[in-house]
Amino acid sequence: MCHLQIIRLLYKKPVLTAGAGFLVLRHDCVSDLVHVSTSTQRRANALIIMLSASKIFRELSTYCLHDFTNHPKNFKAREMPKLTKYFVANAKPPDKGQIIYRDSALLGLGLRVTRGSRSYIVEARVNGVLRRITLGKDTQLTPTEARKKAQKLLASMAGGKDPTLEKSRRKIRGVTLIEVLERYLAVRKLRANTIRTYRYILPRCLGDWLDLPVVAITREMIEQRHMELRRTTKQGTSGEAQANTVMHILSALLNFAAANYEIDGKPIILVNPVKRLSNNRRWYPEHRRQSVVPDHKLPDWFAAVISLRHQTVKDYLLLLLLTGLRRNEAATLRWADIDFESKALTVRSEIAKNGNEHRLPLSDYLEVLLQRRYEAKGDALYVFPGRGNSPHLVDSDHVIEGVAIKAACPFTPHDLRRTFLTVAERLALSYVVLKKLANHSGRNDTTFGYIVVDVERLREPMQKITDEFLRLGKVKTEDQDKFAK
Repeated sequence: MCHLQIIRLLYKKPVLTAGAGFLVLRHDCVSDLVHVSTSTQRRANALIIMLSASKIFRELSTYCLHDFTNHPKNFKAREMPKLTKYFVANAKPPDKGQIIYRDSALLGLGLRVTRGSRSYIVEARVNGVLRRITLGKDTQLTPTEARKKAQKLLASMAGGKDPTLEKSRRKIRGVTLIEVLERYLAVRKLRANTIRTYRYILPRCLGDWLDLPVVAITREMIEQRHMELRRTTKQGTSGEAQANTVMHILSALLNFAAANYEIDGKPIILVNPVKRLSNNRRWYPEHRRQSVVPDHKLPDWFAAVISLRHQTVKDYLLLLLLTGLRRNEAATLRWADIDFESKALTVRSEIAKNGNEHRLPLSDYLEVLLQRRYEAKGDALYVFPGRGNSPHLVDSDHVIEGVAIKAACPFTPHDLRRTFLTVAERLALSYVVLKKLANHSGRNDTTFGYIVVDVERLREPMQKITDEFLRLGKVKTEDQDKFAK
C-alpha cells in the first residue's frame, strides 16, 4: 500500500469517518489528492479512500495534526475527538512543536499538547480577529471544568469582549508605583546622584505605596501623607522641605505614568492627584538656608577638623571649604580628575549638578594636600576612598557631627559651600567669577552665557579665598603645612 498524501486542506474541517480499512472525506473539502494507488470511489458528495488498518492519516493544516488510526478509542475516530479524561491522559505529544485537538462537543474548545504539557485552550474570532486563550493545564482542570469555563468565555467573546485586550487593560490599569519608577529611571537621562535620591527617598517616605497601582493613589492620600512627612529630621530641620520634595518626585512619576500608560487612547491618570496640594495651597514654604560657619568660629572649626584621626574625612572637609564643591562632587573625585601639571581639578559633567564640566585651579594649600594624598593612594581610584563595598567616601555624618560638637558650631557639608561663596564675595570678586567658581549655569542670563572664563582666570581668586580662610582660621604660615598634613 502506497503512502497517501492529502494536500492543501481547506480551513473548514472535512467530515471524516474511519474504520479499520477505509476513510471517507467530504469531497468538497479536499482540493488535491496526490499519488493514490488504492481504489477510490465517489458516492454522492464523498470520496471513499481504502486504507490498510496500519495506515496513518494526517491532516496537513496549520491548526491540527491528528493520528486517526492510532486513536486511543480503538480507531473509533470522528470529525474531531471528544475531550474526555481518557483521551486527554492518552493524547501523545509530538516529537517537536505542538498538536491541537479540538473538542467535538464544544466548538472552540481544544487541547494543546506539547512534549512538556497539556493545556486547554479556547479559540474564537472577536471583532474579526482570531484569539487563542489558554484556560489552564490538564492538571488544573478536568475536561468538564474546562468545557464550562470555555462556554462562559466563548459567550463573552461572542458578545464582542476580547479577553486579550481585557488582560492588557487590566495589566496597564494595575501598573504599580515601583514599576513606574523603574521605567522612569530607565527612560529618563538622570544623573547618578538623582537616581540615588529617588531610590532612597521613595522607599523611605512612600514605602507602603510602592506596590499600589498608581490609579489607586488618591488626592486624600497625598494630602494626608504630605502632612505626616512634616516631622523633625535627624539634622534638626522641620521636615517640610523633605515633604515637598517627596511630593514633587511623586508628581513627576504620575505625570510620566499619564504620558506612557493608556487604555483605548486615554491616559490611566486624567488629573494628577498631587495638584490637590496646589489647589488647596498646602505646599510648605521653602526658605533658602542661610547657615554658614561664621568668621569667629573658623579657628575652632579648623582646630576640630585637624584633630580628626580619620585622615580621609579631614582632607575631605578641608577641600569642601576651600573649593565650595558640593558634597557628592568632592566625594566622587577621581585621581584622573586631578591634573598636577596644570594645578587644576575637574568635576565631571556626569556628577556636576547642572551637567556642565567644572574646572577649578588648585591653591597652594590644596596642591600640597592632594599631592600628599596621591603619594599615599596605593591602588585607590578615588581621591577619597570609601570603606567596605563603597569605592568612595560616603556616610561621614557622624564624623561631621563630632566636629560640629567640638567646634560648638553646627554645620552641614552644604554650609561649607555657602561659607566659601560668602567669603569670596567679601573679597570683592566679580559676579561672573563667583558664578563660575560655584558652577552655576546662568540659564536665564543671556549675557553670562557669552562670557568665557577659563581656569587661569580663576587661579588668583582661588588663591585669595584660601589665604583669607587661613587668616580667618588663624592658621599661621608656619602651621599651614601641619594643617595640610
